[in-house]
Amino acid sequence: MIDFDAYAADCRLFGTIELGDGRLTDLLNDEPDLRILDARLESLADGHVSEHPELIVGRDELFAVVAVGPRGSIARRLHTHTRNVVVELGPFRITGAIHGTAASNPLAGVLRRAPWVPLTDAVISYLRGARTIHNQVPTLLINRALASSIRAAEEEPAPYLPWETPAAAGPAEAGALDLTSAVQDELRPGDE
Repeated sequence: MIDFDAYAADCRLFGTIELGDGRLTDLLNDEPDLRILDARLESLADGHVSEHPELIVGRDELFAVVAVGPRGSIARRLHTHTRNVVVELGPFRITGAIHGTAASNPLAGVLRRAPWVPLTDAVISYLRGARTIHNQVPTLLINRALASSIRAAEEEPAPYLPWETPAAAGPAEAGALDLTSAVQDELRPGDE
């Protein structure tokens, strides 16, 4: 059993889960539903807490999970390099470092990975009521399938969070992975 600390669309979720023999990332990528014991839900709207002895949650309802438990086999670890990224994920903005092998671009490789991707030295920011919360965690697992964009941190255009300054929706930053729109073919000369 390990402690469980997750972020959903409208709440933080705390409790304990049975990990088994693998890593938390493996559990999230392999199991469609998670059984959480002694669950405590903390509302993002006003901070009120509800408690449940047992709760079944679909992994696709979770945006991010704080990584705890074993790191996996030392024999399977690779030497990696990092790239600092900014992730827009539902009501959350996350900054952290994504890892990739020495011969790869970690940002480009994120689409080839399983949906749950680890970020190290992460800060997750969100609103609880009218207050902006910033939680720093050593490793945060993000649900890339729910992300609206993932971009290099050095491309970050503004020092504010999306809810702090109104902005019209515009094109994605150069080099960002826009995960919200359909892929379209480019028009050739003469096509209209």
